[in-house]
Order: sequence, then structure tokens, then C-alpha cells
Amino acid sequence: MLRRCIPCALLFVLSFVGLSLTAFAADPIVTVISPANNSQTTGPINYVASAISPGCPQGISAMRIYSAPHVSAFTGVGGQVNTYINLEPGTYNTVVQAWDNCGNVGKTYVNVTITGETQPAGFVYTINSYYGNTSNIIGLSIVGSNGALAPTLQGPVSANVDPVAVVSDQGGYRLYVADYVSGDVFAYFIDTLNGYLNPVPGAPFPANRSVEAVAVHPSGTLIFAALSEYAQGDGVAVFQLQSNGSLKEAPGSPYPTQTGPQALKVDPSGNYLYVADGSGYIEAFAINTASAALTPLAGSPYQMPTETCSSTYPRDVFDAFGKTLYAADAVNSAIDGYTIDPGAGTLTPIAGSPWPDDGYCQGVGIDDPYIDYNPSSLAIDGTGKFLYALNELDMNIAIYSIAGQGALTFLKFTPTESACSGAVRTDPTGNYLYAGACNGIPADFGGLVGFSIDHITGDLTPLPTSPYTYPQSGFTNVQDIAVAP
Repeated sequence: MLRRCIPCALLFVLSFVGLSLTAFAADPIVTVISPANNSQTTGPINYVASAISPGCPQGISAMRIYSAPHVSAFTGVGGQVNTYINLEPGTYNTVVQAWDNCGNVGKTYVNVTITGETQPAGFVYTINSYYGNTSNIIGLSIVGSNGALAPTLQGPVSANVDPVAVVSDQGGYRLYVADYVSGDVFAYFIDTLNGYLNPVPGAPFPANRSVEAVAVHPSGTLIFAALSEYAQGDGVAVFQLQSNGSLKEAPGSPYPTQTGPQALKVDPSGNYLYVADGSGYIEAFAINTASAALTPLAGSPYQMPTETCSSTYPRDVFDAFGKTLYAADAVNSAIDGYTIDPGAGTLTPIAGSPWPDDGYCQGVGIDDPYIDYNPSSLAIDGTGKFLYALNELDMNIAIYSIAGQGALTFLKFTPTESACSGAVRTDPTGNYLYAGACNGIPADFGGLVGFSIDHITGDLTPLPTSPYTYPQSGFTNVQDIAVAP
């Protein structure tokens, strides 16, 4: 009889202190560290929270922050949240909610008052599409103190059929998107206060051929589009900026290239344009800013070495401060380097180039923007000491040191699944690096990863707030990333 009374007594005690035995055993417990309840702060606001589920051995499935009833501001997998949220000034009764893998839900209410907004240190834009599914542009603001990202309040901006490349002008006033299927250049005004996008008059602007890449002259007055169908007629279209923000194709455009131009880069002086052709060449043009004409430089096009593979396939080209040019050869799994003659713009291979990335052939260079290759995108830190190469196939980032003459030395790979798609891009300071995220993102969500850069060792350390997720419609993929200062 005594043994039968013990559980009865325990149930009585729990009822007496006001605890529900069912709730105690089943509901997740959500703990919010930041912000404090009833606090006042400026935006964006940092949410740091965790959740446990004593009644579910399988643990926490996901956590979500609601800024208002039925208004989801963030969703993340697992039982930890560390993210920034943009909120307009005002008072909010926010909710941090968790789901466990047993179907139970727990939540904590946090009242906050936003007294103002801190000016972002720039904006990051991603273009997202996958085989004709819903395509869009996502805008995120950069937190100046730590490089974290916070989605703008505008939400997804609808894009056209197949956006494959995106770039901002140097002032951060306009954003340009290349659409491969429609053969258009889409143009948007950027609101420098909140990062919102608005189409410029007359957009989109037809290039009359599949557009693979887009670049902007440092002056902002010339916009270049790579016309790429791996056929006669491929080349570079040149658009001139009009007073109302619209684009008009310049006289003499387009200018012919080898087949399959994949990437464009204007040197910092604005004197030269470099084009990476998927057929295995680097083209170099002199830019006449008055007439918008392009003139091939002596020795152009420069054929890239095939090494042990049957062909080359440059996916990206990067001009490092007007001194050296690097090309990501995705078929040879290598990085090619060239010195730039400052007076003529011509290219000379750097001793030791090309440098192996993974050291094996990926296949053949074909016109398929959805095939993953190594490397596919390049970036350089703000000091010019380190180069980063995104390897989509191996889902990592290769880190190289840069010698005084531009030679590369391989240092290390980041862990597998640390970065996957789109591109690698630095913030305006060159202190942080962003790329497309890998696994672990909830269904119907896209994501970016962010890293802080060690300018002494070149190491990349994931930011505590990474990854940054955002709503998507169906299965989509980050195609490219642009940073607007």
C-alpha cells in the first residue's frame, strides 16, 4: 500500500504548487537571453535563445521568432537561435517559439521597444532560382559591429525566369540582375536607408541574347552584360546609364568574344574590362568611357592552360586591386593568375600558375549554369593577403595566401558543407565573407553563411549568427550574391 501512495502523493504536490504534470513532461522550455523582456534598444535587434524538451528524447526540431501574431521574422533548425531582426521603431510583443520532434510546442513572450534604427554597413542581395521555379531577390542588411546579417523588411522581391548573376554599382545606388532565359538585364534602385529595391523606369532592358553575367563601371555610367549561348554571336553588350536610371544600349554594342563568356570584371581604374570565356579564354578590352566603346588589347584573347584536362571552363574572374587577375578554372580544378600591366592592361601569367584547387578534372566545360564545379567563385580579403575559392562540388572554401608578386600558396579547406552555392563575397570592409549555405536549412527556406576573416592567418571563423535563413517558395538555390556598400 505504501508503494501505491508515493505516486499519489507526488501528483498531489505537483498540483498543489500549480504545475501541470502533462505540461511539465511534454512542452519545450524556451529560454531567451537577449533581448531582455520590456527592454528598449535600437534595431536591428539581436535575439539569442535556446530550447530544451525534457519530455522528448529526440530533442528540438526548430525555433521561430514572431514579431507579431502570425508574422514570422526568423526560423532556424535545432534548439539554438542567435540572429538579428530588423524592426521599425515601435513596441512589439514578440514570441520565441520552439517545436520538438514529438510534436509539442513551447513559447516565451518578449516585449521590446525599438527606439530607432542603426544605419547598416551595407546590404547583401541574393538571387534565388532552380530550374524555372519561383525566382526572387532577397535583401539583407549588414550589422556594422560584427558583420551579421538581418533580412530587410521588404521581403522577397519577385525576379524573372532564370536570374543567374547580380551586381551592385560602387555607390550602392543600383542593383543589376542578369536573366539567362529572358535575355534581359533587370535594374533596381537601392534605398540606401533600408535596402529596399524598386525597379528603374523601363526595366527590364533587353540584351537580345542569354545573359550570363553583369558588371558595372566604377563611374556607374556603363553596365556590361555577357551574352553567352556558346554560339556565334556571343559577346559583351554595353549599356549607358540614362538620367532617370534607365539603360540604353550603346552604339557599336555588342562586342564579339570567344564563345560562352561566363564572368566579367572591370579593373578599379575603370580603364579595362576582362571577360572569362567558358571556351577557355580570358579576353581584355580597353574601355572608352566617353563613347562606351570596347577595344581588344594586344594579345587578347589569352588562352588558358589545359594542364591535364581536355578543356578549361573559367566560372569567375577577379581583379585584385588592378595588379593581378585570377580566374577560377572549374574543369581543371585550378586557379589561374596573371599580372596586369598598369599602363597597358595586358596580362602575363604569374610564375607557378595555375595552382591546383582539388587537383582533378571535373568534366567538360558545357553551357549548364546548374552544374557544380570546383572552384566556381573567388574573393579576396580587404588586405589583399588571402584569396578564397568556393568549391560547390566539395561544399567548402579553399584558402590561399597571396605573395607579393601574386603567387598563391594553398593553406587549407574549410570543413565539408561549410559553404555550397552562389558565390563568395566580402563585405565593404573586407573583414567578413558570405556564401550560400549547405544542409540544415528548413524546407522552403534559403540561406547564407557568414565568416569573420583573420587577416593574419587567413582563417575563416563562422559568425555566431550564421546561417541566415529566409523564406522561399519551393526548392530554390542561391545563384549569386552581391554586396552593396
